[in-house]
Amino acid sequence: MERPSLSLRLQTVYDLATLWRDKVSSGRRLIDVGSDHGYVSLEGLVTGDYDTVVATDIHEHPASKTKELLGVYGYQGQSTVVCTDGLKGVELMPGDTVIMAGLGGNNMMEIMEEAMKVTSKEVLSTVVWCLQPQKTIEELRVFLCEKGFEIKDEKALSERNLFYTMLTCVFDGQVRSIDLYEKYYGPVLVKRYNGGEELIKEYFDKLDEWYKIRARGDEEIRLLTEKLSEFRK
Repeated sequence: MERPSLSLRLQTVYDLATLWRDKVSSGRRLIDVGSDHGYVSLEGLVTGDYDTVVATDIHEHPASKTKELLGVYGYQGQSTVVCTDGLKGVELMPGDTVIMAGLGGNNMMEIMEEAMKVTSKEVLSTVVWCLQPQKTIEELRVFLCEKGFEIKDEKALSERNLFYTMLTCVFDGQVRSIDLYEKYYGPVLVKRYNGGEELIKEYFDKLDEWYKIRARGDEEIRLLTEKLSEFRK
């Protein structure tokens, strides 16, 4: 049976998560939140990047599909599949890598806030989070800065004429400020843009167009668009 391959989006999320896992900790457990089909979980075990996987999904059908897929490849003993909302019932352990891809930014904030309530700061500081929200990434960035997470990296990619943005972050307890430009364009992506990365320039051009439209009904975004020339000096 041929192993299902990850889409460009999911492969990039997975690679980014594992890259920063290697930089931050020696953890060998992957938590795949909102696992859907279970491909990310399978990737973690087949490649040997992770020894164990916990996959969660709020819906019973995708959770059962993930369990079935991992079973077909013989990973029953290295995997736990939980039908739950986010991380409810899953205890974070030192060195965990948590991937959340395809959920809304607001949902991610709720999941992380709940996890922070039941996880010690000592453990939390060793966990790598890789997040690819489908919407409200602007509010997610503000949340992370206010809650003591450092945004370590950000990437943007184009797949099937759609742009996706993802980031990795680690908790260090330090509250950070984030300006309007960084909120909407991304603190790390801004640095990549200033460094002349062509893909980021293309992405920012798309964002410029999108925010010009949204500025008609949003005062904050109107202010952002008016100050873009200042931000990009």
